[in-house]
Amino acid sequence: MKKNIFSVIITALTVVNVVLTAILFFVMMPTFNKTNKLITQVASILDLEIYNGETAPEDNYKVSDIEYTDVAFEAQQTVNLGAGSDKKDHYALFDGFTVGVNKTSDDYSDFKTETITSYQSTITDIIRSVMQSHTNDTISEDVIKKEALEQIREKFGTKCIVEITLKNFMHQ
Repeated sequence: MKKNIFSVIITALTVVNVVLTAILFFVMMPTFNKTNKLITQVASILDLEIYNGETAPEDNYKVSDIEYTDVAFEAQQTVNLGAGSDKKDHYALFDGFTVGVNKTSDDYSDFKTETITSYQSTITDIIRSVMQSHTNDTISEDVIKKEALEQIREKFGTKCIVEITLKNFMHQ
């Protein structure tokens, strides 16, 4: 008899808990929506104050504003990839890269074609390290270009470099 009473009490408490949780959810949901709307409005106002209603010059460029610097290697570069799920050795290959620089950027004079070619080994090293951090399962050309661009911008402290393109990129 005691087991049945405990079962009934536990079942009743479970039902009460579910009902109170549902009530709490429906009571709090409008408050959460209002809070989310307020935070969105504040964030948009702060963004307007940062740029004074204008976009950053690094983000506002045309294709004609980009100067491309082509860097080709004498031999195809082979990069060992991280160990994947199949525990086999995998490699990535590329013949060179192209760097796109925004000519309308404030620090464009620091990253003209001659400067980019003088930094060829540094940029190559960054691209190789990004490739080595991936496995055959996680690597793709888009991922490599995005991560390499972020690291190059961070290394040189500029937003002037807007694009990285890999030549004959392959992985296996």
